Amino acid sequence: MFARLAIAIALTTTVATGSTIPELASSSERLTTLVAAVQAAELGEALSGDGPLTVFAPTNDAFARIDEATLNALLEEPGRETLRRILAHHVVPGRLDVQSLMNRDEIVTLAGTTLSVDTVRDRILIDNAAVESADLVASNGIVHVIDRVLMPPPPESPLRAYLERVIDRGVPLFNNGETAGCAAVYATALDAILNSDGWGLAPGQRAALKSELQDADQMADPRSRAWAYRGIIDDLWDNAMQADNSRQASMNSNDGGVPLFDFNDPASLRRWNIVLDGVMGGLSTGRISAGSDTLRFTGETSLRNNGGFSSMRAAIPVGTLAGYDALRLRVKGDGREWIVGTRASSQMGGDSYWTRFKTTRGEWMDVLVPIEQMERHFFGQAMRGTIRPEQVGGIEFYMYDKKAGPFDLEIDRIDAVNTGEI
Repeated sequence: MFARLAIAIALTTTVATGSTIPELASSSERLTTLVAAVQAAELGEALSGDGPLTVFAPTNDAFARIDEATLNALLEEPGRETLRRILAHHVVPGRLDVQSLMNRDEIVTLAGTTLSVDTVRDRILIDNAAVESADLVASNGIVHVIDRVLMPPPPESPLRAYLERVIDRGVPLFNNGETAGCAAVYATALDAILNSDGWGLAPGQRAALKSELQDADQMADPRSRAWAYRGIIDDLWDNAMQADNSRQASMNSNDGGVPLFDFNDPASLRRWNIVLDGVMGGLSTGRISAGSDTLRFTGETSLRNNGGFSSMRAAIPVGTLAGYDALRLRVKGDGREWIVGTRASSQMGGDSYWTRFKTTRGEWMDVLVPIEQMERHFFGQAMRGTIRPEQVGGIEFYMYDKKAGPFDLEIDRIDAVNTGEI
């Protein structure tokens, strides 16, 4: 496998020992957006230093997956601090060529975050991004071109970090029977949060905190008082964690969402099953095969014996789409009209929810499918009703345009995204 990979990489390797990493990126027409981002974040000087550094460089197409308004906001204040963190998430200390990457399971970035490293079907994956061109050599490091922007996890909020330290100090006191001391530690910490800024509390949260503290302060028993303070701390910690998760969901949706299927791993093809009109006596055919890191669904529809449809479906865990409101498909069709469907169960059943989309033969296209706008069908008959994202337990594709003939649909990926309409 490494020999095949080495041959593929040799074709894309560039030696530019006189150029720094920013100079190397500036010489590529595929990296103009990255260069603009580095300039906006004022990181050009840092990336031109002695190094050595390894940079995973997203292409213009990778940046195009981010909503334009969001990208513009990152390029201007106050979004530049977030942009700096995103870019630092793409930079690793040291010179890691392909052979070095293949010997790693994960790597730590300049942002203090971690990236996973996998090799699938002779391709190197950095988190969910595929390396397209590797071992581009600069004077102060090495560059690998990737097809996705890598989004870092949100930094832990100062409030959560502070509360964790408070709990670490209070718990041993409580466990040793020093409940009054524990209550004093908790009360002092909560007073500091209430009477100082920078914790991200909304006015309503601050008012609620003040009221809860007053109630707890009135408790005479130090053990009960400690428990009351701890309950307030836990509520603050949970609220801060939910805010962090919300920010991460927003970042994921702007990066093309959460991948449900990307077909880099051939095992993902085995999750799909064919369902034909033969269940009702029809004669249509269908076949699932691997393309170039894609899934291909091919066959032929027949109208004989009242047939006319061919479909494939795969199960996903119920709840996977909670917090997202749409599916985004990257597909190449045959010029026919297709149906993408969802269902609340992976079982056969006749109850599913459809959206139709037209394809242009041989052209890749992105299809956005709002889930709650999908039309309910029961054994092909339209009915009233909707499905919520958190109910979805299966995804399916139908060729069912009431025409006979061959069909061919190639799928690059299926993502869950949040358009902000939920």
